[in-house]
Amino acid sequence: GLFFFFFKQKTAYEISLGLVGSEMCIRDRYQRRVHGDLIQEESRVMDTKKIEAVVGEIFDKEILPSLVEYCKIPNISPSYDPDWEKNGLLDKAVHHIASWIESQKLVGCKVEVLKEPTRTHMIVAVIEATPGKKDEKTVLMYAHCDKMPPVTDQWRKGLGPHTPVIEGDKLFARGAADDGYGTYAIIGCIKACQKLGIPHDRIVVTIEACEESGSADIGYYYEKIKATIKTPSLLVIMDSGCGDYERLWITSSLRGNMRCDFSVQVIKEGVHSGDAGGIVPETFRILRNILDRIDDPKTGEVIDTFQVKVPEKRKKEIEEAGIILGDKVWSHFPFVPGAHPMADMSDKKKAPADLLLNRTWKASMAVTGAEGLPKIQDAGNVLRAETAVRISIRIPPSLDPIKAKEDLKTIVTKDPPYGAKIDIKNLTVGPGMACKEMGPALEATIKEASNHFYGKDPIYYGEGGSIPFLSTLAQQFPKADFLITGILGPESCAHGPNEMLNLPYTKKIISCLSYVVGNFYKQAQLR
Repeated sequence: GLFFFFFKQKTAYEISLGLVGSEMCIRDRYQRRVHGDLIQEESRVMDTKKIEAVVGEIFDKEILPSLVEYCKIPNISPSYDPDWEKNGLLDKAVHHIASWIESQKLVGCKVEVLKEPTRTHMIVAVIEATPGKKDEKTVLMYAHCDKMPPVTDQWRKGLGPHTPVIEGDKLFARGAADDGYGTYAIIGCIKACQKLGIPHDRIVVTIEACEESGSADIGYYYEKIKATIKTPSLLVIMDSGCGDYERLWITSSLRGNMRCDFSVQVIKEGVHSGDAGGIVPETFRILRNILDRIDDPKTGEVIDTFQVKVPEKRKKEIEEAGIILGDKVWSHFPFVPGAHPMADMSDKKKAPADLLLNRTWKASMAVTGAEGLPKIQDAGNVLRAETAVRISIRIPPSLDPIKAKEDLKTIVTKDPPYGAKIDIKNLTVGPGMACKEMGPALEATIKEASNHFYGKDPIYYGEGGSIPFLSTLAQQFPKADFLITGILGPESCAHGPNEMLNLPYTKKIISCLSYVVGNFYKQAQLR
């Protein structure tokens, strides 16, 4: 049959063809194989209402039941579970997901679980392209299935990390949003395309099980399957965030992360504070002194060593996002009465952009753990021998991670007050990523998808979190487009208690993916 549809704005197809005009009919042709014979037929224009309906059905009947079962498995990432190989929980989660992918019976799909001694797993699913392509393009799609520690005692009453609960349109469980849904979203979008007869490129899906531990094994496995990955034209990463649940959010940058443990020691054992106070330096004060070398104790501003010049385009994106989000930038965080964010809150119009800039392109430091401090009820009048902390420093997207690592080591250990012994351990760094400009046709397709399924234009902005291996992929595949998106929005609470997946938003993002995957195929056919 012959189908027509019209756009008031310039479409991705028009850009691909170099066409102009405010309204025009879009048609193209594709080939398909029926009973072994290659035939030509008019393409079916993507009916967005049908995409939405089919995705909704797949999500409710196929995705959600399996996702809930996955959330029951306490498969904590290896860095936080030293017995992960013995207890088999990661293995259980990986095979649960792999079995589900196989059960979807995608046409041309082959699923394999890679696992080598001392390394975590990787799921690789290859879905062959719809027959009849002019040239074979590969789309590489990524998610992860390992989870952060449960922090069980901090979840609100009625919820728990591994006892999934659906309240209204929200699913509460550890790993539901970060990043369990990712695999299901990827496979769901491909299944929707196949059910609706929307042609797609060759797709390689990779699901790692070590992301929360720094993706230690992904480089090894990607090298092992490089002949399978080939040279992808598009990389889709489903482990990022969104500013709200009203439109599609595309990540244009991610911060990197440095982490280290360091300790301060001045005496060999604890002594009476009345006897030693005023003679023996207090280790917590020395530690504070060293931390003050990294950020300003009054403002939290990190020193210039760990800052970069922010590109003008990114500043404009931040300003646009700030206008749209307003006080949503900070209002979803659980501030206690009287507390406020790290900005001049007297200027409510400027504060959102200032805070987004802090979150995406400026460095920030947090103390995430401490040792050497007894519980308050056990704290006697003792001048302690040693204090240790773990610090996490989010670094700007374009900061040189190797230089930053060496700078941090020097800053922490140089000229210790009172000649204190400073030990630094576990110093690691993951680079950030400043995304290159995507192709205009893909950008137009994303805009169409967001408007079709959310009714609003997409927003491009930076994320404060990290996906360190992406910078390696960007270097490895410099010509590829990157589509980095996700559902980690307000109150999603990734890594914390009460982790939440917004179900309606997730359905819409799967619909958007189906639309983008189908259009990416057609753009290749038109080139």
